[in-house]
Amino acid sequence: MNEPERKSVAITSVVLLAASLVRGGWELRTPPPILPPDTSAYAELVDGTRQAIEEQERRTTPLAAGERVDVNRDPEVELARLPGVGPALARRIIQAREERAFTRPEDLLRVPGIGDATLERIREHVEVGAAPSGIPSPLPRSGSGAPDRIDLNRASEEELEQLPGVGPALAGRIAEARRERGGFRTVEELLEVSGIGPATLDRIRPLATVQP
Repeated sequence: MNEPERKSVAITSVVLLAASLVRGGWELRTPPPILPPDTSAYAELVDGTRQAIEEQERRTTPLAAGERVDVNRDPEVELARLPGVGPALARRIIQAREERAFTRPEDLLRVPGIGDATLERIREHVEVGAAPSGIPSPLPRSGSGAPDRIDLNRASEEELEQLPGVGPALAGRIAEARRERGGFRTVEELLEVSGIGPATLDRIRPLATVQP
């Protein structure tokens, strides 16, 4: 073996030895943990997933005979258990009660999506408890038990806010429109007020009147 050949063998040996050391070190290295040291975020994720599963199971559990749901206080997951009431309709019930508390089962008819047939299905399971503080009081009732209608031409802005779907800003626009036109002639003229569409008018109509 001549001198160049010896140098070539020596270089090859050194390269092979270095490669072996690198490979051995790679195989012996400690694998990184699957989870980072701080696993609090994962614990919160697991808890949130478990809670969502439990709520879904509760939401789909039929009401037992004699079991009642308080439409003024119970959360969406309980309201959704009423026969024929799913999550979307349960959220509309909550929206309606935040605008004005329920005083009897028939008040649920002002919730879009609840008609006479649905009311009869859920009536035996409905409880109407006292409204939590902060929820507007129901409309005053006449001696017959029917709610007094609000006169769009005489009501104050605070009284107009008692109508379903009407908050302070919309009540102000109704009062402004009333001044500009010298009073409303029909309830349907509310459609000309910005923010009131057919759906809102349908909810307002049974509770409003127009006196000359």
